[in-house]
Amino acid sequence: MNRIISTIQQKIMRIVLITSGVVVLLTCVAFVGYQFYEFRQNARSQLSTLGDIIAANSTAALAFEDHDAAVEILEALKAEKHIVAACLYDTSGKIFAQYPDTISVRSLPQHPGPHAYQYRGTFLEGFQAVVQSHTNVGTLYLKSDLKVIYETFFKYALIGLVIFLSAVLVAYILSRRLQRKVSLPIQALSKTAAIVSQEKNYSERAKKYDNDELGLLTDTFNKMLDQIQFQNEEITLFSQSLEMKVAQRTEELNQANRELLLNTEFSETIINSSVDVIAVFDTEMKFVLLNTYGRKMYSVTADEVLGKHLLTVFPQLKDGQMYHGLKKALRGESVNTPYYKSLVSDTILENFFIPLLDSDHRVYSVLVIGHDITEAIAVSEKLKEVNTHLEASNRELEQFAYIASHDLQEPLRKIQVYSSNLERNLDDQEASRKNIAKVVSAASRMSNLIKAILNYSRLTNEEQKVEKVDLNEIVQNILSDYELLISQKEATLKADLLPEITGNRIQLNQLFSNLLSNSLKFSKDKPQINISSTILAGDSITQFNNHQLSNQYVVVAFQDNGIGFHQQHAEKIFDVFQRLHNKQAYEGTGIGLSICKKIIDNHNGHITVKSKPDEGTTFTIYLPLYQ
Repeated sequence: MNRIISTIQQKIMRIVLITSGVVVLLTCVAFVGYQFYEFRQNARSQLSTLGDIIAANSTAALAFEDHDAAVEILEALKAEKHIVAACLYDTSGKIFAQYPDTISVRSLPQHPGPHAYQYRGTFLEGFQAVVQSHTNVGTLYLKSDLKVIYETFFKYALIGLVIFLSAVLVAYILSRRLQRKVSLPIQALSKTAAIVSQEKNYSERAKKYDNDELGLLTDTFNKMLDQIQFQNEEITLFSQSLEMKVAQRTEELNQANRELLLNTEFSETIINSSVDVIAVFDTEMKFVLLNTYGRKMYSVTADEVLGKHLLTVFPQLKDGQMYHGLKKALRGESVNTPYYKSLVSDTILENFFIPLLDSDHRVYSVLVIGHDITEAIAVSEKLKEVNTHLEASNRELEQFAYIASHDLQEPLRKIQVYSSNLERNLDDQEASRKNIAKVVSAASRMSNLIKAILNYSRLTNEEQKVEKVDLNEIVQNILSDYELLISQKEATLKADLLPEITGNRIQLNQLFSNLLSNSLKFSKDKPQINISSTILAGDSITQFNNHQLSNQYVVVAFQDNGIGFHQQHAEKIFDVFQRLHNKQAYEGTGIGLSICKKIIDNHNGHITVKSKPDEGTTFTIYLPLYQ
């Protein structure tokens, strides 16, 4: 409090002293400045008058060139202590006489200047014409020291400083006494406020000194204390009754909290024991709850999700099924998503979005339940795959049984017919020999058919053994096997450098063998066979659907200039026992290309064929580099 009052006293005294000091200082400065200006003007006027007198007395000396008289006249300047130098110039501008006579001629102007007196530094000097009967007989030069002027100015400045300090002292004494009229009421208010603030004594009142503005402020302050005292007494009474009510309500609240805690713990136990994802969102799509199963599935903690927006925690869900389902539920719609592929975890869920309504039927939050159906979907997909494979196998078996029975019955009938003929013509050796030869031929064909059927069946049931296979080695082995046939047909064969892939070596050897055998079998004279290859990325192959986009494929083309066939039969030739040409002209079982198709299917590849009659055929196979 004393510091506050001291500060106010200092401010009032500072204001008075600064105001008085500035006024007195400006007055003194103006006075001294004016006196300085007047002294300079008077000094110039006095020097000019003195010059007039000396010039008037020097006319005769200059006119008659009386040097001694001129020196005598200048010597009269000794009475003027402030004259430090003087000289007379003749009409030619040369120095005629100088004062004092000891002064050096070099320290005087060598030639007369303009007729006027001017201040130069700390001296007043000038030239004045010496005129006799309106005729210029010479020039007078006078130089006065300003020491007297500065001494007088210093005296006045000293007087001004004494006046300024005296005025400031008087102002300080008066302000120190008069400021109490203002500081005492403020001190009384400050003291009362401090007592009320520190001691909480609202019965204290401030003393009133005058009926001015500070007196009005004191009255207002005291009235405010009256109101505070009255309100404080009311608050005290209210607090006593409130404490009783609070104690009663606190006990009731504690009891309710204990019951709620039991219910909450029970509910949390049920929710966190669920094997479904359970989440609750508020109207701003912020997490209110995410159960233990959900936090484990999404690899997050409660602190990382609770109170945060869905897209803040999982930004990848924007514009997804989850986000749109939640928005619909916030509009009051119940939403069920039977199949939802999670963008956060590698799971498939069936989601339920249930809006929670208040008593006014307004949505205040949304309950989301996600049932993990990943395993069920996998089982379902596996079952579909097995069913599809089983259906294909059944269709293949039916077709195989039908065609096999037909093709096997043909040589069997021949054996029966020729055996009967042999029995009837036992005496005819030539006929018997022909019948026996035909029976042997039919038996051989039946044997080949049975072997082909066994090979095809083995491809269906054989367990896939995968290893690294160099396709160049496969081609070289086949060329070695067919070396005699290639030589007999005078065939020309070219093969590119092929890559190494993973697959079943035996099946790949049979695949290449069947394709090369096919080109040699259905050929003209001197067949030309070209084996070329390239490597393509899986996502660049667009003509097939069920291939591996992330894998690479080696594409091998077997091109020949053989007899060819119509392109409309391109799909049929891969069926079991399917033949497009006469058996007598081109031998074979009709199962070779079916075996090729089965081998390529076993390697998750594809095969296509393009052909024109009499122009040749191109088989193109697509095999993954890695299984």
